[in-house]
Amino acid sequence: MIYQRHKRDPAFAAAMDTAHHAHPRTPDQAPDTDDWEAFFGNLRPGVALRQAALAAGIRPEAVYHRRRADRAFAHRTDQQRTPR
Repeated sequence: MIYQRHKRDPAFAAAMDTAHHAHPRTPDQAPDTDDWEAFFGNLRPGVALRQAALAAGIRPEAVYHRRRADRAFAHRTDQQRTPR
């Protein structure tokens, strides 16, 4: 509906374009070393990867992607989630 109105209402289109240019979408910043350490600080048995990621301010998808790409990272997350 919004894009249909954008096509037929020039004033609405101008306002929408102005708002879009004032706040363009930017890609999420990649987690840095401190973010990952905060993630591991929250990760322990009984805590889901998603919960630890969100508590550290990291998108859960970044954790899942890194687990697939980095075996050492995946191993460390598994070790921290395993009860001792």
